[in-house]
Amino acid sequence: MHKISRVLSGFFLLLVFAVSISFSYFNSVPVAISFGNWHLSPQPVSVWVIGAFVSGGLLGLLLGLRLFNSLKSRAEIRRLNKALKEAQHEVAKLRSITLSDVSKK
Repeated sequence: MHKISRVLSGFFLLLVFAVSISFSYFNSVPVAISFGNWHLSPQPVSVWVIGAFVSGGLLGLLLGLRLFNSLKSRAEIRRLNKALKEAQHEVAKLRSITLSDVSKK
């Protein structure tokens, strides 16, 4: 069963490669893309489309690895550690107050 899945995945990768090559061959008209004042040099349409797919795939992998989630968790841990230290300091300060100090107020 493992060999069949490897053969099928290899066939799929070969098919994707063949489709990419034919797509690049038939879409070779240069197109310039601009974002506001930022202008990119003219490239074939296939470069822009394949670049979009590759960048989307890489972004999906990064999100799948939970890279951004771990950064968010680390920031939360730092915030909670700071709050814990403040609470411990407050508890230590309250424990140092004697009963006579409380009755004077």
